[in-house]
Amino acid sequence: MLVNPTIQPTISGGLSQSEADAVARAVLVKISARKHRMIRLIEALLRPLVRIADRDLDNPEKLDIEADKILVMEYWNLGDVVMLIPFLRSLRIQYPNANITMVTSPKSEPLLENQGLVDRILAVRVPWAQHYSRWRKYNPFSLHWVELLRMIKFLRDQHFDLAFTARADIRENFILWLGGVSRRVGYGFGGGGFLLTDQAIPDLQRVHFVNRWLRLLEHVGCAPLESLPRLQVTAAEEQSAQEILERHGVHAGDFLIGVHPGARSKSRQWGEENFSTLIARLEAQFPVQTVWFQDHEPKKPRAEQAERRTLALPMRQFMAVLARCNLLICNDSGPMHIAAALGVPVVAVFGPTEPTWFRPLGPEHQIVIQPGFWCRPCFDYCLFDQPYCLRTIPVQEVFQACASAISRVTARDEAKASL
Repeated sequence: MLVNPTIQPTISGGLSQSEADAVARAVLVKISARKHRMIRLIEALLRPLVRIADRDLDNPEKLDIEADKILVMEYWNLGDVVMLIPFLRSLRIQYPNANITMVTSPKSEPLLENQGLVDRILAVRVPWAQHYSRWRKYNPFSLHWVELLRMIKFLRDQHFDLAFTARADIRENFILWLGGVSRRVGYGFGGGGFLLTDQAIPDLQRVHFVNRWLRLLEHVGCAPLESLPRLQVTAAEEQSAQEILERHGVHAGDFLIGVHPGARSKSRQWGEENFSTLIARLEAQFPVQTVWFQDHEPKKPRAEQAERRTLALPMRQFMAVLARCNLLICNDSGPMHIAAALGVPVVAVFGPTEPTWFRPLGPEHQIVIQPGFWCRPCFDYCLFDQPYCLRTIPVQEVFQACASAISRVTARDEAKASL
């Protein structure tokens, strides 16, 4: 059992583009041989089309144009958008006069409100980012394809000067090419590098997803100015959060633990029964208050749920209440990244994902993980009848991490109060 793993792969630099891309497919992503063959086939079909369409555009001067209109693409999940924030903050400072448009999902749109990071948010439901079922991802009758086509038309109409994507995804590289962006900066190790004007060489020593974005800034000659995600809530939202907590019997000075037992995939959920057992032990040993966060109100709450202090809030209110917590206990999920960006210490239970890529950044956060599972990461497509990487994590291990976090936060707050 590991808590706070800090070991990262270290690979010497000096590799060529093709060598770095080959190594990146082993270090930064997990692509099966079958999927890689499929990508190579798609590349073979697309390459002649791209060469014909671009044969009159081989002008190196177009890469030196002033970036007045910048596009950033990240339409996946909440945690992915949070990990993008250091890049956006640095981009905003480096290009103060540019108009920055962010392509993201509707659920992530409120996350970016009042942050001063972008000028326009283009919310779109991209078909393959909506479902786990492969049929539903590529269902040709889905109306999400209409949204995608409208987005591509918007990109073409806007004539963006510069665009960034960090997914190393042939689909995203293709979207930027179809959108007619003059300078397209991204990665080619996942396929479709020929669709970009700029293939960044991946950083094989800093493998966290935050650093994958920051490497793109370095590629265009901009030094990253931040490395940790930061979110903020407004004064009005803080006041609203205080009123919500007061109505639920939580007062200023209480040590408040937030509990978020959900995650977008069941294979990332440690289990409500485990969280309930954990919280009962913490409440018995420490003078704490707890609030349970839910994405939706349960239609028929069970008896133990009815006894909890449970909140189902819109995103901005959730962020404001979460910011009042002294600790968040959760799965590997979007709320984990949001809490870290709000400065709330986190204890997160990790299962099928790779922590060196997606852990919450900062020394105050702890993860609990069961090592030794050869199938990690599986990206939520579990090979077994249940996610044993989570089921084998005992409550005692998470309790110890939480007890350590409570003691550390209490000592820190007492030191501040004595100053």
